[in-house]
Amino acid sequence: MTTRSFPAFLLCLALLAGSQPGAPACAQTGSPPAVQKSCPWLSAGSAAKALGGEVDVMSASAGTVEGSCRFSRRDSPTASLEIAVGKAAHPGCPAGSMELVGIGNEAKRCNTHDVRGEISEMLTGRVRDVPFSLILRGPKHDPKPSDRQNDALEQLAEQVAGNLF
Repeated sequence: MTTRSFPAFLLCLALLAGSQPGAPACAQTGSPPAVQKSCPWLSAGSAAKALGGEVDVMSASAGTVEGSCRFSRRDSPTASLEIAVGKAAHPGCPAGSMELVGIGNEAKRCNTHDVRGEISEMLTGRVRDVPFSLILRGPKHDPKPSDRQNDALEQLAEQVAGNLF
């Protein structure tokens, strides 16, 4: 059985809030995750731009290839971005989901429902042997096919994948 420090355990519980039932959000490593006020894979400024306002961040990581971050918009906590890397990554998008090129390997994008039944956008992929996932809740993004390069979720995923490379 893995032991964790009490603050890291609380952070993991907070990260689980709003996730899909059964989706892991905290690393299952032998050492407790390091609790941080910044995310190793994405800046608060990038998250704030995508969420449309100032953000708070909770992060737990065990190195650069394992952990999770959650950005929440200060004036609208339901608007959030979750990033999970390594074993903490959410299950991939189902078969038939939109496949993406240029964002790591095997990147897919899909809509998913959270525990409240609200639709969220999810992007999953892999860099080398490290899986990652991003879930964007709150602001609705409905990019037109000709406007894919301006899509916030894909730009965030490119940054995460680049930082994993």
